Amino acid sequence: MTIDFDLTLFIKETQLQHGLRAEDYTRYHHYTTNRLAALRQQLSLSNDKKRFLRKEVTVQNATDARHLMLLALYAERCWAEAEAMQVQLQAKKEARGGDANKPKGGVAPADQYRKRLNKSVKWAAKLTEVANAVASERVQQECTAYLKDTAGRCYAAHGKFKEAKEAFLLARETYAALRSTSTETQWIVIASKLNELDDRATYCMQRLGEDPSSYHPAPIFHTHGGATGDEGVSLQVGGASQLSWNGRTLSVFSIKVKDALREAQAVEVEATEVKLRETRGPVPVGQSNRVLDLMDRRINYYNDALAHARQDLRAAQEGVGKTEYQLIVHCILFHVAHETLRRTLFLAALYSRRFEATERTLRAGGRQLSSGSAAASSPQVMKHHSQQQQQQQRKKKSEISPTQFASPLEVVRLYQAAAGSVEEMELLPGVAGRDDVESLQAVCLAGQLFYTGESWRVSQAWVTAMPFYRDALVMLREATGPYVADLQELIEQRLMQGAAEVVLATSPSASSATAAAVGYLNEAGKETVGVAQGIMRFPPDFQAAPCKPVFVDIASTFVDYPMEEEAATEVAASQKGGNGNTSGAKPKEAKKKGWFGWGS
Repeated sequence: MTIDFDLTLFIKETQLQHGLRAEDYTRYHHYTTNRLAALRQQLSLSNDKKRFLRKEVTVQNATDARHLMLLALYAERCWAEAEAMQVQLQAKKEARGGDANKPKGGVAPADQYRKRLNKSVKWAAKLTEVANAVASERVQQECTAYLKDTAGRCYAAHGKFKEAKEAFLLARETYAALRSTSTETQWIVIASKLNELDDRATYCMQRLGEDPSSYHPAPIFHTHGGATGDEGVSLQVGGASQLSWNGRTLSVFSIKVKDALREAQAVEVEATEVKLRETRGPVPVGQSNRVLDLMDRRINYYNDALAHARQDLRAAQEGVGKTEYQLIVHCILFHVAHETLRRTLFLAALYSRRFEATERTLRAGGRQLSSGSAAASSPQVMKHHSQQQQQQQRKKKSEISPTQFASPLEVVRLYQAAAGSVEEMELLPGVAGRDDVESLQAVCLAGQLFYTGESWRVSQAWVTAMPFYRDALVMLREATGPYVADLQELIEQRLMQGAAEVVLATSPSASSATAAAVGYLNEAGKETVGVAQGIMRFPPDFQAAPCKPVFVDIASTFVDYPMEEEAATEVAASQKGGNGNTSGAKPKEAKKKGWFGWGS
């Protein structure tokens, strides 16, 4: 029974899922080490703790696809360790100014990674040997192509670029021969492998002093006659080997630049954005954040490509080649500015929807307040109105939350930022004056004018807002593009609504029914400002409160108070007869006022 499994898909998924998507070779090396230990234990190939017994995968014991996976992971582990050593060596050189410490004996640190690459070739050769005996024909071809690819990388590390180029071309031919036995899913993975081999072949040609433009590989995809009747139509995969810029075709030979551009083009921003723009009303936060994350990912890939292209430009020699590198940098700068513009315009559309929802919500709240104040005094009617208000509030809460309220001035700022991106694009040579760039500039200016008019409309100043609407519509007359139609339709609707509002405002019935507008709150009087019922004024007004204090006089017993008339006459009589009084009798004292009245 022959062994059959998809070797190329297995290696590609393992690399992308465990570190190589971010070029983290150390993480990939750790994963392959742990995975090898698990596979050896599952296949009973682990060594005894007390006595070492060399257990290897041979033609006799290879009965499972996991045996081939084990050999492939051995080769991948050696290659990942070699790449990690190169990264560490480069970082050490940069930290020490290019002077790395070398030991007195043994292999220099700069050459240690080559030993690991030699080991990876040995494991790939053993994988091919075992697969030729126990695997299917397709697996045999994949193992042979993998061996040639591994050998080419080892040759390139040793400086043998001629042998490396031949190995890469043989690997490409072997992979291309798998087209007849591959499904569409398998062929997409192999096509990405073919692109990598093309990049390595052109790199070897550059190091050998050959002209990379003379390399013309066979097209990767061919669509044969089908429903459309097309035959032999070649489709470009990746689209990063050649760039079109201002009527010129630029060839990109840097592997890192091409990989970054391919990753940027592979991000599905357009489909997700179109699907989201088809919806109505405010966009949920989760969906909008997903689109923004995709846009940020594409911008980051373009920035990576720009950084590598600038490095190639600095290292290039003077001449025609350096001019082409400069044009590649200009092209990538244009793409970065264009994607930033797209992101800003998407945010402007997002905030414009939030502004419309905010206006509807606040307008609905105003209608509820006016209807409640004009309701009848009947309890049943009041209860009915309160129920209606609660139902309407529940509906409005589901549309937009107060934390997402937006104003038209926020949209104006976003269009200003978009205009700044267009200005960055126009700084590049040959971009200013292009029709597509002029249309984008017109959209940004029209957006600023329109939402400035919206801010005046919200303030009920239709007369001031109408000129902004007209100027915005004039800006879009000669503009074309995906952003023009929706904005132009919105401006025309506002112009019609504004014309109707101006007519109603100038009519005598409307002027008599409406009160005069107040410019500032400090000029408002009691006629224009009403106070809601059931609300207390704070702080309260000053009011005089009566108070009756209680005084306790402890000296009241020592004070002479006025006496009654009888007592006064007796005192006077006693004073008159005082001279003839010989008996010595004391006169009668008058009564004093006590605590609770006279004479107590």
